[in-house]
Amino acid sequence: MLAGCGVLPLNLSKGQDDAVAADAAKDGIYVSGYFGSSSVVYGYRQNNRGNDPPDCSKTSLPAAVDVAADSKGDVMVPQGNELSIFRGPHLCGKQLAQLGIGLGGYAVDAASADAEHGTIAVASVQDGSGNGSVQVCMLRTGCRTYLTNSSMNFVFGVAVANDGDCWAASQQGRSMGYVAVLTYFKGCSGSGETATGYQNTSSGGLDIDKNGNLVSISCSLANCSTPAVYIYSGCKPRCKKIGGPFSLHGTSRYGHISQDSTRLAMADYQFGQVDVYRYGPSAITYLYSFNNGLNSNVVGASYSPRAAQ
Repeated sequence: MLAGCGVLPLNLSKGQDDAVAADAAKDGIYVSGYFGSSSVVYGYRQNNRGNDPPDCSKTSLPAAVDVAADSKGDVMVPQGNELSIFRGPHLCGKQLAQLGIGLGGYAVDAASADAEHGTIAVASVQDGSGNGSVQVCMLRTGCRTYLTNSSMNFVFGVAVANDGDCWAASQQGRSMGYVAVLTYFKGCSGSGETATGYQNTSSGGLDIDKNGNLVSISCSLANCSTPAVYIYSGCKPRCKKIGGPFSLHGTSRYGHISQDSTRLAMADYQFGQVDVYRYGPSAITYLYSFNNGLNSNVVGASYSPRAAQ
């Protein structure tokens, strides 16, 4: 299904956003959530064992949910009916665009290998039809293609590989006892195929490590009784579980892998902090947490740039 989805005028807040960004670290960790009276995205230095405050921030955002970076460090912030893209590689760079989300959808996650020039896949948890979708967007043209599948009632997470394939983590059914579903879209197009061998009990955020393995968080906005992380290979559409379920230090719906795939940063809303783990496909080990400037409304966390593939 095709429809128009406009590119909205830029809306940069001033002050800390621009003044501090010039001196901000090139690599770091973004954290999104509701801090104070509005949504904020903070930029922290990558190694924050000392629990230092953020280097910079993006403020005056609508309802920010997850946050994700591309291979260059450009950052994507889904915010309900909008998606904002900010320039990298330095943290908290200038805003490149603000895309409107079509079909009356509500964006909760986004992924791209190159957000400025390539395809951006956006997880729209639910739209006007009552079902979720993956909206395929480009910075210059907006969101014009909507990927749907009969098994995708609510979409919570999305991942995009460097070759253009994408995956959606969703629930099938509308009750709390839903079935977690992973849908594979070759070339991020078509009607998709339901992946087999997907063992998550819940569907949350997704990421891809340097070996092409799919990192799948088992904790969603609808159901998070046993938060965990699973690691899969393949999923085109047959998944092979190669790790997990790995239990978590706290409760997290979203998180992302570092560029060298040795660390995993998770937004822990149970304790209001970011939990950092040593990452490997066969083991995930809790290392430390930081919470300076955060509270229990932390939602998303992402290394910048994203994991190399």
